Amino acid sequence: MQSAFRFLLITSLEVAGVVIAFAFLMTVLFEPGEWKKLDWLIDLMPLLATILVINALVQTFRLRRRARRR
Repeated sequence: MQSAFRFLLITSLEVAGVVIAFAFLMTVLFEPGEWKKLDWLIDLMPLLATILVINALVQTFRLRRRARRR
């Protein structure tokens, strides 16, 4: 159980890092001065939360399916 929780935590952090990095890169490229205001990060939070919930559901489903096989 502890390894499953650690797996979910690590995958969630990886996904969050990629989403934030991508949003930052797009903000820098298409709205050069806006990245300093941090409004882009506040606007990103609902989307990031949705992506993390979907990731957690998918990874939980995969972990359960893998556990049934063993």
